[in-house]
Amino acid sequence: MIRPFTNGLASEVRQHLNREDFEEVGIRVAERRFSRKDVILAPGDPDDQLYFLLEGTVRLFKIYGGYKEATVALLQDGGVFGELSLEEGGAQSVFAEAFTETWVAKVRKSALTEVMRRNPELATKLFFSFSERLRQSEEVIDSLLEREVSARLATLLANLGNRFGETNGSATVLNVRLTHQDLANMIVSTREAVSKVMSEFQREGLIEVRDRRIAIKPLLGRTSPGATMRN
Repeated sequence: MIRPFTNGLASEVRQHLNREDFEEVGIRVAERRFSRKDVILAPGDPDDQLYFLLEGTVRLFKIYGGYKEATVALLQDGGVFGELSLEEGGAQSVFAEAFTETWVAKVRKSALTEVMRRNPELATKLFFSFSERLRQSEEVIDSLLEREVSARLATLLANLGNRFGETNGSATVLNVRLTHQDLANMIVSTREAVSKVMSEFQREGLIEVRDRRIAIKPLLGRTSPGATMRN
């Protein structure tokens, strides 16, 4: 049974760190804007900084099978990425790619560690950001537990609806445009398999496509889709 979903996370006021937080405690940040498809970091890059997404959407992914991509997270305004620890000396383990036009702040871990010792509010917000990232990783694992493509895809869409959805009539419309290849990368499947299931979802009235955005009907969150195709 696919879990019900709501728009709670999409509408709540998040407590992520932002530019004002860094300015108030005197932390210097390096800000940079990226165009869609720009690579922000890659495996092997130094892990001495954390990256805070001020604006836009970032995709984190790994390469498997020599060339295939597996999306491990899709982050929107306020997300944090990079190696989620305050220790330095290691290397990044994933690719971070600008999924839309983005604005990113880079902060040295050593600066964060020093300020957190005397500023518990900053530490709390950083902990919240880390927790959100880890929760998204759990969602990815959750979407891969089912063997059938239809069940994995339905779970993924429900999770995306929670995080990126806006209520529009009787549906939840994702505010990011995702291709069938994007969805396939998120559930480690093929574009052909995802396209077939998405067509079945549309025929069953579980989703619609509005202005190249996916509109998710409440029924998708309450029932198991009828499609039974496997990888």
